Amino acid sequence: MKPTNLLKRAKNMSIACGILAASLSFGASAFAFSDLNGNPAETKINALHDAGVINGITSNLFAPNAKVTLAQGVQFLVKGLALTPQTDTGSTSTASSFFDNVKDNAWYASSFLTAKQSGLTLAQNANPNANLTRAEFAHLLTEALQSKGDFPVTKMYFMVEDGEKLSSDVMNSLQILLNTKVITLDNGKFRPADIITRSEAAVMVHDAAEFAARVINQDDTVIEPSEPEPVPVNNYISDVVLEKAAEGVNKATITVDNLPNPGYGLAVERIEFTSATKAVIYFKITLPDPDMMYPQVITKGTVSTYLPEGYTATAEPVMGSRWLQPATDVE
Repeated sequence: MKPTNLLKRAKNMSIACGILAASLSFGASAFAFSDLNGNPAETKINALHDAGVINGITSNLFAPNAKVTLAQGVQFLVKGLALTPQTDTGSTSTASSFFDNVKDNAWYASSFLTAKQSGLTLAQNANPNANLTRAEFAHLLTEALQSKGDFPVTKMYFMVEDGEKLSSDVMNSLQILLNTKVITLDNGKFRPADIITRSEAAVMVHDAAEFAARVINQDDTVIEPSEPEPVPVNNYISDVVLEKAAEGVNKATITVDNLPNPGYGLAVERIEFTSATKAVIYFKITLPDPDMMYPQVITKGTVSTYLPEGYTATAEPVMGSRWLQPATDVE
């Protein structure tokens, strides 16, 4: 997979705060499905139900392990992320004008229309009754998130051990969701070809809605980060060493010399792939805990991240670390 730019921009700036606030409540739910007792997803599913995002298969059963169809998945995404159609005033578009297999009186028709108008890539011949894989749902979820507004993604490269057959677009979506912590891997695997279950889809939607409410800037105001307290000026030099971590993946370790004491550390801020073979790793120096005492001994700081095989790398300091000298290219 060829890595893509690390700053992903979405398009639409609206968000339904009332629905999201209800769906993100982790307190006691006013309702509980009887077949979720002890299920790790119980709190999130009940919260989504309280918000009117999802329903059970009966009045008190959710069927957490049931498979999700495309129609159900689209409905989850549209309602869970409060997507709104982006059309010209006076538009008379209908779902059937975009989709061969969606009748305008179907219960999911309005969700398909909203999803299409929000930029989700749904094929004209999409079958609403077809089951959705975990990879397909994750890709649509990423597009739904991007339709909510602008958000930066600091992209570490995650090795998805069972993702070798995924397209670059779908892999990029997984990388976005992993970096935003909307999804996680299970021992390095995502099970992309498995049919997604109702509980799995609900948890992803819940966590994506939480991310949207917490991170996406609704009024398009750019908030500049405050400059951290500078590290005492010195001739700090950074170095990058690459070593093979797994098939197709290298571990990049950044080392900074001459830190004033062991309380200072390093953190990777982001990675930018500037060409097909070059990457720039941006890092910052973290400050000591003000409540701790440290020996005044010159020390080194290290931090590691991962890159696709075949890339050279340099390390660059971010704001607050500008006195550092950048590292040279390494292979």
